[in-house]
Amino acid sequence: MKYGLTRYLAAWLPLAALFSCGKSNNPPGTASLTIVNAVAGSNPLYCNFGGPQVLEWYGDEWPGISFGSFEEFGSYSGRQPLALYQDTLAQSVPLYNLTLTLPIGTIHSLFLTGTTSAPDTMTTVDTPPYHPTPDSSMGIRFVNLSPGSAPVSVDIQGGANGSEAASLPYKSITAFKDYPATPAVSAYTFEFRDLASGALLASYRVNSTPYLNYTIALEGIPGVGTGATAQAAYLINNY
Repeated sequence: MKYGLTRYLAAWLPLAALFSCGKSNNPPGTASLTIVNAVAGSNPLYCNFGGPQVLEWYGDEWPGISFGSFEEFGSYSGRQPLALYQDTLAQSVPLYNLTLTLPIGTIHSLFLTGTTSAPDTMTTVDTPPYHPTPDSSMGIRFVNLSPGSAPVSVDIQGGANGSEAASLPYKSITAFKDYPATPAVSAYTFEFRDLASGALLASYRVNSTPYLNYTIALEGIPGVGTGATAQAAYLINNY
């Protein structure tokens, strides 16, 4: 899955201010927003921060936000319209037509979930923890973005079921938790399990990286093990 942050050529910067979901430098007086595409069965999503206007096609410079990936930007604040499309064809109808409230100096995540026939959203105001240099720790939280899923639990592989999250229903998220990130701990493997049966649904191995913060998301359709809508876990970088 893709996790890259698109950087545009200088010639595209004026257009990117209007249309791009790519990462940009945070000028003074803006908010930070991470957009996560967990819409099962979706094409890459293209966004227009001017509202529900028809987009034009600008070629490979604009790959969109693929299912199971995220993009970050920091060029907007206040009451902000946002339309998201599955293509850039003329007369396209946005899959989402949103208005966000982004106070200056705040950090937000916009989780796009559900399915293409029943799109859904979840937004959070984020406060990633600070990790002092002597601590050598990292922060991790967990979110359930699997539409129609029963509550799940999260554990560290080899540990007790629910050791990291006892019950995580659909569209719920934990707080960040600190984990040691020292040479003695090279990586963690986190497991999402069905809360009722204990069956393993998905797992994700994350390397220990001190001073950073991550979200591990469960996406996809329950019971689907392969293909574009498979239930799986992936990593979102919160810095």
